[in-house]
Amino acid sequence: MPPLLAAFALLLATAAQQVPGVPPPPEGKFEPELTQVAVERAKAEMTALLAQLDRDTTQPPAVKADVKSKLSRLKVAIYTSGKTMEECVTFYADRVKGSSFLFAERQVLPDLRELAAAGRFAVTPKTEEEWGGKSYRYARWVREDGTLSIDVEDHLLDPRDGAVTKRTVVMVTSVGE
Repeated sequence: MPPLLAAFALLLATAAQQVPGVPPPPEGKFEPELTQVAVERAKAEMTALLAQLDRDTTQPPAVKADVKSKLSRLKVAIYTSGKTMEECVTFYADRVKGSSFLFAERQVLPDLRELAAAGRFAVTPKTEEEWGGKSYRYARWVREDGTLSIDVEDHLLDPRDGAVTKRTVVMVTSVGE
């Protein structure tokens, strides 16, 4: 699953919002539609996870209340930027105290197929041929206490239609106050 869509925040996302105190990336454009698609997917997953948590008799009520409280404070914002992934990572590393990003690569097609399984589009043979064996890069940072994360990718795997575009994408997630 693409890191931007698989991140902890999206599993817990309840509303599409810009995150207070975290600036958009350079040349960044807030993407309400992309954010909303991710939130809709997360809401479906959250319904199941919360039902499972409620049935879990091993978890004390205080733990369940803490999880639900964090969910109510969660904010997610997805941006696109004309700057490179490296420029966006440098921007946040300079502005977010204590941030140190981890870099990795992922294969395009497995992630795209997983998005397609959500039911919004089909992966075409042309897309299979074009992107087979190709990878994209991403960087991720999560604050030590888990209340803020920033994910940056160098390709947009569009969950609305399956288009793959060389475009920097940034997801900022907060469960802070």
